[in-house]
Amino acid sequence: MKNFIYLFFAIAFVFSSCTKEEGCTDSLATNFNIDAENDDGSCIYGIAGGEWIAQSITSTGSMTATMMGFPLLDSTINYTETNPDSLEPYKLVYNDNGTYMEYDNSNAVVEGGTWSATSNQLTINTPDTTLVLDINYLEKDQASFSINYVENSTDPTLGVTIDIDLTQTINVNRNW
Repeated sequence: MKNFIYLFFAIAFVFSSCTKEEGCTDSLATNFNIDAENDDGSCIYGIAGGEWIAQSITSTGSMTATMMGFPLLDSTINYTETNPDSLEPYKLVYNDNGTYMEYDNSNAVVEGGTWSATSNQLTINTPDTTLVLDINYLEKDQASFSINYVENSTDPTLGVTIDIDLTQTINVNRNW
């Protein structure tokens, strides 16, 4: 009976010590677990790293213009641009130190600045403005960001009022 108990504990120990640690096994992820042997699908990726290349920019919304109360323009906008020559930004590189560089499609530097991110927003400080984008999704090789422009301006001399409500969504792929 004593041998049976030792055998039982030995078998239990062997089977319990053979379990492999699970976690994120992708070294590019922010939650990479060096001890993990089985990838459990929990990898989380950040903005920094690689080059984000724009694939499309979709603009949706409306624009109206009136002069002294009379409509001049009343437009609904729904447009998707996929031509690399027309995509701005074309390529963005976000660095771990909170800086970024924007490049055009011929790889010339357009501008640089700083950035920061939370779980659902990306803030970009360009040389002349601050942009706050919603992070629609962020994966290892793909992401989508949206920004909403709302503007109302009036020229008192001409009596022209312009109202703009436009949402732009940029879809990007990452090259590592």
